[in-house]
Amino acid sequence: MSLVNLAHCCSHLQNASLARLGLTSIPSTNLLHTLMLQLQRSGYITSVTIGGPTPPPPSSLNPILDPSDPSSQLSTSEPAITQANVSTRRLWVGLKYWNNEPVLQKMGMVSKPKRRIWMGFRDIEALAKGDRSGYVKGLRGIGESMYVTTDRGLMELRECAERKTGGMLLCRVNGI
Repeated sequence: MSLVNLAHCCSHLQNASLARLGLTSIPSTNLLHTLMLQLQRSGYITSVTIGGPTPPPPSSLNPILDPSDPSSQLSTSEPAITQANVSTRRLWVGLKYWNNEPVLQKMGMVSKPKRRIWMGFRDIEALAKGDRSGYVKGLRGIGESMYVTTDRGLMELRECAERKTGGMLLCRVNGI
């Protein structure tokens, strides 16, 4: 897991949302893909699409699929992932705005590449309640989230507190 790529992604998404971009791309890695799906589930971004170096068509960003209707299924024009084209794969992320303000206001790293922060479930419960644990500030704002990588996958901090599991703190996201 490369925290350097995650740090670049955090700053890129923050800058893209402040520049009012509707669609942006980041490198395609398993960690970034899982994090983007979590951000989409939390409501910070609108869509996540795996593609190539060119943007996907607008119809494939937010598809409305009916499983019973075969004509509504997506036809992928992208070639399969091979060793020759794996470096050109990109994640295309649709950014979300509310009342002309970006939903994703601020996104920053908690663990750094040279200082990884691991916490047990008691410390994570304290952070979810808003208390300080070590030198990490707890969640204070309404639209604030923190993401943790665990042995059960990548989860939001409150979900880790519910499941009583610990892990490495990755990033903090502030919304409106």
